[in-house]
Amino acid sequence: MLCLLVIKFECASTCMSSAPEECPKPFCKCEKKSNGKAVCSGRSLNYIPRLPKYIRSVIFTNTSIRVIDKCGLVNLTFQQIENINFTGNDLHSIDKDAFLNLTFLSSLIVSSEPNLNVSTLKLSFQSFQKYKLSALRLTFNYWESLPKDMFNNAHVSNVRLLFLQANNFTYVDFTTFKSMTRLRDISLANNSISQIYFTKLTSLTKLDMSSNLLQSVPTFCGRNDISYFPNLNNIILSRTYIAFLGPKIFRCLPRLSTLYLDYTNIGTLQDNVFASLPSLQTLHLNNLGHPLGKITQNAFNSSSLETLILRGSHFHFDQKERYNASRIFASCPNLQHLDLTDNNMPSDESTFQTIFRPLRKLQKLFLTSTKIVSLPTNVFTHMKLLQKLHLNDNGITFWNNSYHIFGNMTSMKYLSLRQNYISVINETSFPEDLLSRLETLNLARNPFSCICDQMWFRNWIQKNGSILKEYPNQYRCRHPNSMNGIVLKDYKPTDKMCNPWNPLYTMAIVMGIVVISFITVGSIAAKCQGNIKNYIYLLRVYHNRKKGYIPLDSEEDYEYHAFVVYCDNDRKWVHNDLLNKLENEEGLQLCIHHRNFVVGDSISVNVDNFLKKSWKVLVIVSNNFAQSEWCQWEVDVVQERRRRQGKEVIVPIILDTIDSKHMTSQLRTLLDSTPYLRYRSGVGSELFWKVLLESLRKPLGHPPTSLLYYPSFDDQTRVSPETETPTW
Repeated sequence: MLCLLVIKFECASTCMSSAPEECPKPFCKCEKKSNGKAVCSGRSLNYIPRLPKYIRSVIFTNTSIRVIDKCGLVNLTFQQIENINFTGNDLHSIDKDAFLNLTFLSSLIVSSEPNLNVSTLKLSFQSFQKYKLSALRLTFNYWESLPKDMFNNAHVSNVRLLFLQANNFTYVDFTTFKSMTRLRDISLANNSISQIYFTKLTSLTKLDMSSNLLQSVPTFCGRNDISYFPNLNNIILSRTYIAFLGPKIFRCLPRLSTLYLDYTNIGTLQDNVFASLPSLQTLHLNNLGHPLGKITQNAFNSSSLETLILRGSHFHFDQKERYNASRIFASCPNLQHLDLTDNNMPSDESTFQTIFRPLRKLQKLFLTSTKIVSLPTNVFTHMKLLQKLHLNDNGITFWNNSYHIFGNMTSMKYLSLRQNYISVINETSFPEDLLSRLETLNLARNPFSCICDQMWFRNWIQKNGSILKEYPNQYRCRHPNSMNGIVLKDYKPTDKMCNPWNPLYTMAIVMGIVVISFITVGSIAAKCQGNIKNYIYLLRVYHNRKKGYIPLDSEEDYEYHAFVVYCDNDRKWVHNDLLNKLENEEGLQLCIHHRNFVVGDSISVNVDNFLKKSWKVLVIVSNNFAQSEWCQWEVDVVQERRRRQGKEVIVPIILDTIDSKHMTSQLRTLLDSTPYLRYRSGVGSELFWKVLLESLRKPLGHPPTSLLYYPSFDDQTRVSPETETPTW
């Protein structure tokens, strides 16, 4: 305590004035913020100046300060200095009591000071406040070694961050850091380390050994497989000479979550290299092997792996002998982030599908510069959780079946197709539901064609341009030549320009109307053919009457207006509908075998007798009728009468459509040679009954009529219609 008071008194006697209000110009520049910072530089500066009270951090760079004695930093005691940085000065030594009065100091940087005596720096550590210093950066000093007891001091035992990058260390013994019981992050990057000796550091969480001369991965296991670093979660071994990874090389790292092996000489990724890392989540494998030659089927075997970065390795996914497409990602099903930038993807769509089939949980996928020419179908559509998709710098020109490429991507927020060969975007390029969900769409630096096919995209941009990245400057026309270099935003096509009326449209419309008319008329005719035939039949009757034809054989000469031939299965319609209409309402008399035949006489005798008493014959045709042998016999009898008296003597009525398998030759002959009526209930029934009545009252003959003949005025006797003789 007495020595401490003497030092304070000696230093105070050389500088009694208080801290200045202004920054000491021209040597320093000060920033007055919540944590004020001062930067002091210039070769004319060879001492530590006094700084304003608000300064908390100070940087001395490119000065001529050579020695910091015990009073060298006394001018900084007027502030609560927390951070000191000595970079690129001409430091040679630092006094062991130099930092004695800097009670708030928590971070010290000594960088680019190759002339500094490391032993004096080591001794100065004892002047730090105990347990106060938390960060120590000794970088770019090109020191070849450190004293073994460099940090064997309680005053630096609280250091959490130790950076020793860019020196010339060839060998590192971790017992040097053993007393730093709270050390969490140590960086030995950019040295020449080829050998390393570990000792147990339970507090260490991050180790950076990148850019060294390591030929192999150091062992992390001590005796009895006890881990040297049981809490280590981040290792960087990038830019080393490591060329081989064995299946047990990363044992004894139970909490390692992030591993960097970028720019190493690994030419083959062997099976189960990372399987011994139960907590591995992020794996960086950029630019492996120069290029990477082979990936075995279980190389990425890790159920915990979530992020895989395999950029720039120029691996040939288009050469099946280098890997197993169905297995390459099958053993890491929980992968969420995959970056395959600067590799060669297959052109075969089925192989593409096979590679990505297991990755159902993928959220981010980078396929930049992977030589994709056509977008694969049914690959991204199965990635329900995919949020970001990068397809930049490929050879994509256009695609069809957009739903099979981008459909059903319900989580997609970011899509980039930057710098491809896309010329036209239209309404079928992306599913509508995808565009409605996207927050960012990047189509910059594509050779757009400013033609009418681009009109939809121009209209879409006006409403949704806010989601387009790099718009409008990186969206320019390449075609046609007259528009080359023009910003797409300035291309403004109109409907009149792009949709002029073509005379062919008029012809197409007229032809369409004609075709529709024919189809309509044909449909009506097919549906109402029965009613149409009834109309034609009725018109013929009216036409014959207008020409003066009268019957030769009157219905008054017969007891019955008609003999009804029907199947017993159709009796309900005959008795309820036919008889009711013709007898009860119209007063006609019909012969029905159920009612009129004489009991005791044979059926053939009854048929013959009652046919002679009937003026006409009604034949009720149905599927039941066609299947009845007795009804077929009656058709033969009726046909005989038709041959004698003409076709008007028979009136066929079709109740339902006859199946072809039931149609007999006799029935077909009857229907082909005799006009028939078709019964339809509902619409058309009234016309049916009207035509039926006309048919029953129509005269017989072929035609069954006689023309009224009137003699000339020279005749002495006029013949009356009543006495006229019929002419057959």
